[in-house]
Amino acid sequence: MKTHLTTVLAGGLLYAPFANAADATAAVTADRVSVFKAPLVCPAAPQIGCGSASKPILLDLEKQPGVLEAWLNRAGTRIAVVWKPESDAETRRKVVAELKEDHATELEGKSRDESVKDFLSGKGWYHGADVDRLSEEEADIIAARLVRFVKAETGLPNNKAEPLQRAFSDLLRKDLTGKSNGPNRLEDVARDYLDAEQIKVLKAAIKDEEAIENGEKPVPKEG
Repeated sequence: MKTHLTTVLAGGLLYAPFANAADATAAVTADRVSVFKAPLVCPAAPQIGCGSASKPILLDLEKQPGVLEAWLNRAGTRIAVVWKPESDAETRRKVVAELKEDHATELEGKSRDESVKDFLSGKGWYHGADVDRLSEEEADIIAARLVRFVKAETGLPNNKAEPLQRAFSDLLRKDLTGKSNGPNRLEDVARDYLDAEQIKVLKAAIKDEEAIENGEKPVPKEG
């Protein structure tokens, strides 16, 4: 469940019956919802779920017999499955087994009831390809962190830092949502804004970001 972030740093719909969780929950009851604990927190932005990792899982779930909708909570810790009215126990067991392969485990008892209640509230859940919004947010967080590092180390002025951050965000958004046209590299984009010494600093920041993405280094504290 890795993202393509390392690629862009180093080298480089499905039909939805419901538009949002509020629409979905208006049409279902608790007995038609199963919730799973999922390890889909974004390594580079641990306050949100990872859109690029969760998207193929959600879309694949919705291709399964008996599944009507699949959703991810904002934190990336829960997947909610809305079953079709005609889904039977055997169909559900097969889906549960497949989710285990993605290290997602079904919640039961109080944890399940609380998570279903949260889902039925219609707030803070993303359906299918809508997790691209999380990927875009992740891209903005990474872009800001990279530019902040370069600015702190080199005194990069705001009139260069701000457009550089926007350029980074645009590139990363396209990459993380699968809309990139090629293996564009951040350092190539940065050459319009940074000199040779600043590029060296950027490369160090990119290396740190790769380590964060790979779980080799914690996300730095801000402020």
